[in-house]
Amino acid sequence: MDFTGFFFGIYGLSVLLYITMITAISRGYILLTRSASNEDSSGEINRGLHRQASVHERKIVTVIIPVRNESANIISLLEDLSKQDYPADSLEVIVADDFSEDDTIESARRWIVDQNRGNILLIDSPRGPEENYGKKNAIERAFAISKGELVITSDADTRHSVSWVSEMATAFTRDKVQMVLGPVGFPEEKSLFQKIQSLELLGIMGVTAGSAKLGFPLMCNGANLAYRSQAFRDVQGFTGNHSFHSGDDQFLMMKFRKRFPGGSIIFLPEKAAIATTCPSHSWYEFYQQRLRWVSKSRGYRDPMVIVAGLLTYWQFVLIFAGLAGGFFNPVLLLCAGLTWFLKIVSEYPLVRMLTDFYGKKKILKYYFLAQVFQFFYVVVTGLAGQFVTFSWKGRTFRR
Repeated sequence: MDFTGFFFGIYGLSVLLYITMITAISRGYILLTRSASNEDSSGEINRGLHRQASVHERKIVTVIIPVRNESANIISLLEDLSKQDYPADSLEVIVADDFSEDDTIESARRWIVDQNRGNILLIDSPRGPEENYGKKNAIERAFAISKGELVITSDADTRHSVSWVSEMATAFTRDKVQMVLGPVGFPEEKSLFQKIQSLELLGIMGVTAGSAKLGFPLMCNGANLAYRSQAFRDVQGFTGNHSFHSGDDQFLMMKFRKRFPGGSIIFLPEKAAIATTCPSHSWYEFYQQRLRWVSKSRGYRDPMVIVAGLLTYWQFVLIFAGLAGGFFNPVLLLCAGLTWFLKIVSEYPLVRMLTDFYGKKKILKYYFLAQVFQFFYVVVTGLAGQFVTFSWKGRTFRR
């Protein structure tokens, strides 16, 4: 057998498929930005009309914030939400506690009383054992008492502009829109580790935006997610996914795409809609976060998401195998090197476009370092996430 031809064939076909996927997603992002640019003037008019709409036309919006051990962040978030330019009589905020072990709820309650914020509600954790713990259960408890036609979810460690709710709500002016994927980013990065994480997040946002524009959304982020309340009921919320400790956003998005095909899920390319959150502060925290993210993949049933995920991980496996096998066969080393190079080059335009949107061109010089870092951690966590125990906010989760 001609092993040289065999190796080139395997690596060549794999990287060709991957580049095709990334190119399509990048094209989707370009189409999205062009569409947003063409509709910019009318979009401003629509947003203005939305904010001035009558009581009968204006949609009631519920913002749901599931919290666990967030005493350091909850007040800053509540202050952001209290300053929203969306009419207060059409906006309610529900903070749902997930068995916090600090004074998160107590701090929030004192702030609400001091500020006299009647449209901000608190839900304590259920009494008794933590049998209904987890982010999904916290969101469902809040949803059960919500009044909004639209629901926006975020995290307690996020910050928002004064127009965040207005921007997200205006995206539902078209009846067919059932879910809106909002942009998520990091504040100004200081350390090299933070810059690398930021570049990776920009790539994730690019895939999220581009794939959504093409009609097959592959990713979303629960730190900035909105949907119609009735649609949430139609897909039965998180039913069927409670056994997974992560994925409240991803599983829900896949349910929506199956139930409402044909462009019902869109990405909102508006800077005022960006939810900023903080990167991981340590290598260990980052590793645990990625284990948590990977653990939910065992529950994926959406063919597009599965194929995209496997194709992406397969590139890393081939590169790793080629680098290791290169000690015995230089052809493998050549194949791995070319695959890695083509992967890096094909992803660059998408990341570059996202640095423009987020105003982070300065960190683009760390792009290659981010790619090297990504290679090593993805190979490890992609496999470990299927078997290894991980921790999150004081809880340990086992397989």
